[in-house]
Amino acid sequence: MSRPAGGPPQLAGLTFLQPIGTGGFADVYLYRQEFPSRPVAVKVLRESSDAAGVAQFRAEANVMAQLSGHPSIVPIFQADVSPEGHAYLVMEYCPPPHLAQRFRTQQLAAPEVLDLGVKVASAVETAHRVGILHRDIKPHNILTSVYGTPLLTDFGIATVAGELSGGSAAMSVPWSPPEVFSQPTLLDVRSDVYSLAATVYSLLAGRSPFEVPGAANDNATLISRIERGRPARILRADVPDSLNALLTRSLSPDLAERPASAMAFARGLQEVQVELHLPPTRLEVLDASPGAAHDASGEGDARTQVKPISIIVPDEIAERGTLLRPRSITDVDDRIAHRTKPPAPSPDTIRKPITLADGTWPPSGPPSGPPPAAPPAAPPAAPPAAPSGPVLVGPDVRTGPEPHRSARSPLRLLVALVLMVLVAGAVALALFRGEEPAPDPGTAPSPSREAPRIQGGPAQPTELTARRSGEGLRVAWVNPAAAAGDTYLVQAGPSLGTLEEVYRGPEQTTTLPAAPGEQVCVSVSTLRASAVSTALTECVVAR
Repeated sequence: MSRPAGGPPQLAGLTFLQPIGTGGFADVYLYRQEFPSRPVAVKVLRESSDAAGVAQFRAEANVMAQLSGHPSIVPIFQADVSPEGHAYLVMEYCPPPHLAQRFRTQQLAAPEVLDLGVKVASAVETAHRVGILHRDIKPHNILTSVYGTPLLTDFGIATVAGELSGGSAAMSVPWSPPEVFSQPTLLDVRSDVYSLAATVYSLLAGRSPFEVPGAANDNATLISRIERGRPARILRADVPDSLNALLTRSLSPDLAERPASAMAFARGLQEVQVELHLPPTRLEVLDASPGAAHDASGEGDARTQVKPISIIVPDEIAERGTLLRPRSITDVDDRIAHRTKPPAPSPDTIRKPITLADGTWPPSGPPSGPPPAAPPAAPPAAPPAAPSGPVLVGPDVRTGPEPHRSARSPLRLLVALVLMVLVAGAVALALFRGEEPAPDPGTAPSPSREAPRIQGGPAQPTELTARRSGEGLRVAWVNPAAAAGDTYLVQAGPSLGTLEEVYRGPEQTTTLPAAPGEQVCVSVSTLRASAVSTALTECVVAR
């Protein structure tokens, strides 16, 4: 196919800098946008493209423009036709080196590949939920932003999930599933799962799954290997058996053996992250499909943020109908787990336990959330030579206010003390009734409900263990400095943001309900009189 006559087109508001690359039916150039000033990538449809190519290009523009709000899909800034008649897309420019260069020349660390795999899988799952298959997932189509974020691009041969493949659509053999080599065949989301797994394999192995170093690796030979067998295991110290098993299953010639969805594949990667003591990468899905909060297996997704969107699938792609009709989804599932502890309180923040007048905890037990912050300290007193009035100090709610002498403003001191007593009484009354104080609308909620630790209180529990027991997960812990009368507060949930009390008592073990493969986050605190230890928090996967 010929390039645009006379080179790249003249585009209003854009200045050509240099060519970037070429694709099946379009060329990509680097331009500088005049306002706002920034480099942009411009994909230009070739002059000789037929009507089918034009329709394909327009469909890609419409799909990517609607999906480009996803954090792992290349943003589209503009789509138009040049005065010379060349259709073009203006996209975010992602500078080299790209994954296609890096995985061949350097060994990528497993944590980076796992993080990238989850993020790209979330983009693929988002496309699947509007009935669109990418069909060309490979390292070359995953760019990297200037901030290091992986961005999926090139939806040029995207198609409707469930339609028959055929025709002369381009394909990248080393990362293509075996079913695309038989004509015609019914494609579904597991075809993209195969290519996604092949991409992750390539980033770890430094070669595509069925390349054999030193042997013939032409397309015909690769197709024969892809159709016959499974790839060799990746022999790296940082690649555990569980990751090799996930990739082997995902690269199976049998569709039924592969993970049922891109989300299921991403969950498998998250489980490997937990196994390697890495924080699970957030799996963000923009959903416009029926059954928004559920995957193909019908089970709820406990580690995914599902955000509602409405997407219109272009007629050029969906003229035969999609399997998933777009609609607006309102359910939000925000239960992603992070295996991290809440940040320690600032040294400037005073935290003290709230007790009732008789010095005991309220009947509902120790507060499950952080207590109200102490009143902010007043500015320091001015030097004696230039006094500016009395300095008020917040009293300790347990011991009462220290005497404060001021001849200048005794009424101000009295008013301040009365207000503080009223505030303390209101908080104690709310705790007594089992209510939590209303959150400050200007502050984000804490990701966990870890109880505060006071100086001189019990030590943090250690050595949390978890193993299957019957229909649940039996967890146990160690009190490194046990004392008579110590009891334990256990909170659990699918993520640190959804912890609920499940046990309170003297035993250093309890059983939590958990299905095999389900992730459970656990927080254990030691209670001693009116003191609460720092919580031991872990997220585990039930095996």
